[in-house]
Amino acid sequence: MAFVLYDVETSGLNKRFDQILQFAAVRTDADLVETHRFETQSRLMPHVVPSPRALLVTGMSLKDANSMSRPSHYSMVCEIAKTLASWCPATFLGFNSIRFDEEFLRQAFYQCLHPVFLTNTNGNARADVLNLMRAATTLHPTVIRPGVDIDGRLSHRLGALAAANGIVQGRAHDAESDVDAMLGLCRLVRDGAPALWSSFLRFSSKAAVVDLARDEDAFAYFDFFGTPRVMHFLTRVGVSPNDANAHYCLDIECDIDGLRKLDDAALAVRLAQEPRPIRRLKANGSPLLYPLWDIDAECFLDLTEDDLTRRASSVRADEEFTAALTRAAASLEPVYAPSAHVELQIYGSNFFGNADLELCRRFHASPWTARPEFINRFEDPRLKRLAHRLIYLESPHLIEEGKRQVIAEDIAARRRGEGKHALPPWTTIAQALSELEAIDGEVSDAFKQAYRDLR
Repeated sequence: MAFVLYDVETSGLNKRFDQILQFAAVRTDADLVETHRFETQSRLMPHVVPSPRALLVTGMSLKDANSMSRPSHYSMVCEIAKTLASWCPATFLGFNSIRFDEEFLRQAFYQCLHPVFLTNTNGNARADVLNLMRAATTLHPTVIRPGVDIDGRLSHRLGALAAANGIVQGRAHDAESDVDAMLGLCRLVRDGAPALWSSFLRFSSKAAVVDLARDEDAFAYFDFFGTPRVMHFLTRVGVSPNDANAHYCLDIECDIDGLRKLDDAALAVRLAQEPRPIRRLKANGSPLLYPLWDIDAECFLDLTEDDLTRRASSVRADEEFTAALTRAAASLEPVYAPSAHVELQIYGSNFFGNADLELCRRFHASPWTARPEFINRFEDPRLKRLAHRLIYLESPHLIEEGKRQVIAEDIAARRRGEGKHALPPWTTIAQALSELEAIDGEVSDAFKQAYRDLR
């Protein structure tokens, strides 16, 4: 299967309310030989106030982000969707993509009326190269060396990893340069640790994750939490009653006997405290798992493989204990009230029906003059709102003047965080100016003035 390696640069860290400003992707064949390359940018949508720190990191000014020479967000997203669809089927790879890049990509597709789950449906798969790097630096340190931050601490940041492993990277936090660095790291693992590369690809399948977590008493899991260590040892104890893809796994290096002595209430309190004994493993989130028998003995620290296996077996054999852990973990699951913000409704309702999906396809294929008639034909209210917004952003003259004025005033209030938009979950002008003060010495006077002119 082909691979698609991609990266995004964004207006901030809020995956629901910020937006993609730059997107880059490289398609390779099964041997990681590049076959296609794609890069695009977009200008800011009028309701988005970018984080000054985000623009500083990407080397972009507010003037750059608003430049009319850049495509609109909608035009960019349509081009991304078209390109990626033409490269499928493929395994999609990103760096910290499951938690960040892919969420931005899904949100962009959602807001622009494109199929949201492109990377993991219709024969596609996905995996996160950050997990691969964590495993490689732990299990095969002669193949991949960890990066080193300025303060001397070991790092799994992409730029630091590239530098430590002799990969020449272009400008950091440029989407295309980051994709090239990621591709170079993948090639090193593929060539130097082929078994790890195979395992990495194996767990891009949800079924493979479920099978190993179910069948192995204990397994290694690569992620950062609790300590600088990135390899942790888990055993599955249950499944979330609210999400069949969420598997509760116990850290078998924790104080198991202490947990056994707690009643349900006390157990729930302990599970909420750091370091948390239960990890919520998402089977459809492409976690990188490893059986203990495939790990070299010197990679284990305080406990041996036999010690870990015995502890895991004792937990799984105790049905009363695993049931108590599952109840306590489930009691801590967050409950989100329905949101009035359409951006936060991406996962909060049913998937779009086939009739609405067909209307979305026809919406994109129609001239803008014909698109307003689609608004009331959509069954899903989210699509009605999003389609109306797109028409305002792309062809405002198609909306009668009075309604245009109402929308413009609403956007202005949204940017200021006033009226019905008080205490909003997005970045407001006031918040951006406050953030600007924190980086005052790192930016030019022109950079600062552009933000002050937003007031």
